[in-house]
Amino acid sequence: MSIAKKPLKTLFEAMFHGKRTYADFMREVSEDDLGRTHIRQGAKRRELVSPGDRLRAYHSFLRLFLIDFLPVHEGTVFSYRKGVSARAAVEQHALSRHFFVTDIESFFPSLSRDIVRGTITDAMAEIPISDLPDHLEHVLDLLCVDDALPIGFSTSPGLSNAALYAFDVAFHACCQQLGVIYTRYADDIVLSSGECAAVESGEEVLNDLLDRMFSGKLRLHRGKSKYLHVGGKIKLLGMVLLPNGTISVDTSVKDEIETMLHLYLRDRERFNTMLEAGPAKTEARLAGLLNYVNTVDQSYLEKLRRKYGAAAVDMFLHRSFG
Repeated sequence: MSIAKKPLKTLFEAMFHGKRTYADFMREVSEDDLGRTHIRQGAKRRELVSPGDRLRAYHSFLRLFLIDFLPVHEGTVFSYRKGVSARAAVEQHALSRHFFVTDIESFFPSLSRDIVRGTITDAMAEIPISDLPDHLEHVLDLLCVDDALPIGFSTSPGLSNAALYAFDVAFHACCQQLGVIYTRYADDIVLSSGECAAVESGEEVLNDLLDRMFSGKLRLHRGKSKYLHVGGKIKLLGMVLLPNGTISVDTSVKDEIETMLHLYLRDRERFNTMLEAGPAKTEARLAGLLNYVNTVDQSYLEKLRRKYGAAAVDMFLHRSFG
């Protein structure tokens, strides 16, 4: 179905109503638009890039009129989609017996400007910007930093989903032939089947297809790749798949939650000093963990309400902690 396309400037002015100028939108991105910090993930340091107010506003515009129109293979991709959680990805594997879990190494930084350009170009017919080819390089300047997708831009998650669209379609088709279930949550990939040999074949195809379609730019993280099977602990996307097919949170998370709730109710002084950042951060941590449980395992949440009181549990679920 054809869509009504309009010039970039017309769409820009329709969104901002004079609050921001098109000339400013077309201005070159500078270091003043970027806040660079570094975060540690395991043994690696990652650069986190925070856009300034100006760039953040233009990212909202580009999400609305460009990124939201990019294709996503909804049957296999469960990341960064409204109304879809990581639990939905794990549910796909509930009846399997053999699993292969892995992730893509340096995911966002490996998605180069060239890959992003190709992603947008391939979807040009679906994007409602009539003169996008004329402005594509400037748009890429707004979306990429150092010629790659940055960690920290609100536009990067949607672009990462779309960048693997052709791969997701092709690999999903291969997996159907092999009798393998494939899901992807951002850079986390899970394969499963009732047969171990099918999963092993799926891994071989995965490596080959990823290498061929991205010319070696995207590679699996070998140190995090592993096979799992029923009879051992099945941990997928931070959740535990139990032998009966139900999904729960990991024991380590349960232990942390129950310790924090016990101390909050019985020893507030010790609770307040659990994290070096202070009581506000401790409360925010507990609230985050309980909200995570709320999306994963309602039966365990009810158990916590019975054990520690609904008032305490629901207070952390529904309050906002700064």
